[in-house]
Amino acid sequence: MLNTQFQNHKHQIKPSLKQLNVAIIIDAFRAFATASYVLEHYPKTYMLATKSSVISKLASNLKNTLLIGKPEKGSNLIYNIPNSPTRVQEIKIRDKNILHRTEAGAKGILLAKDSDIILATGFVNADATVKYIKTLTKPKITIVPMGHEGITPSLEDDICAKYIESLINEKKIKLTPFLKDLKKGPGKYFFSKDQWQYPQEDFDRCLKTNSFNFAIKAIVHNDYAILKRCNVI
Repeated sequence: MLNTQFQNHKHQIKPSLKQLNVAIIIDAFRAFATASYVLEHYPKTYMLATKSSVISKLASNLKNTLLIGKPEKGSNLIYNIPNSPTRVQEIKIRDKNILHRTEAGAKGILLAKDSDIILATGFVNADATVKYIKTLTKPKITIVPMGHEGITPSLEDDICAKYIESLINEKKIKLTPFLKDLKKGPGKYFFSKDQWQYPQEDFDRCLKTNSFNFAIKAIVHNDYAILKRCNVI
């Protein structure tokens, strides 16, 4: 279902009867935390891609746009705010066309294009994602923690995968024992001098579980995906 380079990231939960292939793509620091905060404020559209050239092309056909992320090496495209849930809180989102570039999360979604359902997930909407999954009839679930740029594993995404598995199995794990290692490891950027790109508040926002009552469904269109909120009770 996904590119073989991600096989070592995958956690599978196999039911007795296959109905739907459901891919849970995890990017906890920070793409899908940012996406949750964006969708909370009802943008007009929300498009996700891995390349600035794709973002630029999409933006050329839209008005009232907001560009989130930062350009990859070699691109001069200017983004309005970084990939940050804190910065999202500081700007008007409603009715804007959101164009979001991120490396790992978007890559995972695009690679999962053959899945019946693709869900963009972080700690903040993991509970809602599992609630949504439990409304489906015996899905085949593949959990993909994307890690750093979709290449190497990352602690936060692996922990998030375990957290989601625990919710599916109705055994909720606590994140407190992992906080020290997260802060010293992948979360160290939030405590550096570059507070515009990595606000310290992002660390807590990305790790606050059960923050939203919706899952995020991704619909792939060639080289980009549209993100939509999927409300759960």
